[in-house]
Amino acid sequence: MLRKGPQISKCVLQIASLLAIMNAAVAVDEAKPAGVAQVADTIWHMTIFVDSVQSQVEGRVLVEAQDGSVLLEERNGRLRILTAAMFSSRTKTETPFTPMSPDELAADLLVQVPSGFEVLQTEHYVICSNSSQEYAEFCGKLIERVYDEYFKFTTDHELPATVPKGKLPIIILESEAEFKAFATRQHPETSFENIPGYYSIRENQTLMIDLTRDRSIRSASAIRKRLADQPLQVATMVHEAVHQLAFNTGLQVRLADNPVWFSEGLALYFEPLSPRSSTLWTKPGIVNARHHPEFVRCSEVGRAKLPFGELTQVDKPFLDSSTVATAYAESWALTFFLFRQEKNGMRKFLTNLASRKPLQKVTAEQRVQEFTAAFGKSPDELEPDAISYVRRLRVPK
Repeated sequence: MLRKGPQISKCVLQIASLLAIMNAAVAVDEAKPAGVAQVADTIWHMTIFVDSVQSQVEGRVLVEAQDGSVLLEERNGRLRILTAAMFSSRTKTETPFTPMSPDELAADLLVQVPSGFEVLQTEHYVICSNSSQEYAEFCGKLIERVYDEYFKFTTDHELPATVPKGKLPIIILESEAEFKAFATRQHPETSFENIPGYYSIRENQTLMIDLTRDRSIRSASAIRKRLADQPLQVATMVHEAVHQLAFNTGLQVRLADNPVWFSEGLALYFEPLSPRSSTLWTKPGIVNARHHPEFVRCSEVGRAKLPFGELTQVDKPFLDSSTVATAYAESWALTFFLFRQEKNGMRKFLTNLASRKPLQKVTAEQRVQEFTAAFGKSPDELEPDAISYVRRLRVPK
């Protein structure tokens, strides 16, 4: 069985896990807030030992800590936190850092997956799949539509998003068992029960299950009909694709201390489907039929069940099964309100968010200050206006 109801996002759990690693292993030199900017665009060759096994890695150093640990970005997009104790040698080169070409990325993905996978390249994605070619093509059309609408949206709102320098990787696995096995290898600290897909911040890959679970389905119309019966699962595909875009276009910075309410609110803003569309999705900004009713219930007394001040200051409500449904509903509502009614403030807020550095913590007080500076009001002060606006919305029939 796949996803049925409110649950803790795998993206959220990854953020919590990676920040814990950050706090334990890396002390960023505050005197050099840009890290090792002088080498950020050249390749380093490194010999490292992990569990007594020697390997060679190369990439650009995004951050160097006081103790010699580094945050390394490989050419396939993978991020590694390497402690000083792991290094046997490291050499800086003058070779400019560039992402893998589409063909290099395709070959790299095929090494990571079991046998039987094939690659489909679209305009902006490299899709590695062991589902039917027709299913991979359907997914390609869907995420390309999301890509186009994402950039139309960011352009219309004058947001600081830039086109990715390389194609983005997608992995589609035919069965739930294969998906869970692959996902567990990537993130052994996380449970992937009842999950149809996720975006890996560390690996920079979006993983999906073949929702038809049937390679014999060969027509786009039959695939569409099967997927139309699983709207929540298809919405998850859109949701995770938006996470990948946000973290690859500069709107958000991978391994920075991004507020979860916005990370999830943005993906939820794009998530709702359009059942009559050939791809089951058309554009962002449709009232979310799953989270709007929940938000109405959470604000019946004219106040948010989870105060907006708490929602925006700390990420804990997203990690607690007793508050996660409320946190998601309120994140969608707040993000929807801000994009619709506070466009100038949202542009200021996201310009500041895009300037954050990897592995540097932001305190709860700093979050409130940044929010208030962008919107002219604190989260709690904006809460009544947002409640009044969102409660008047109507879910499309």
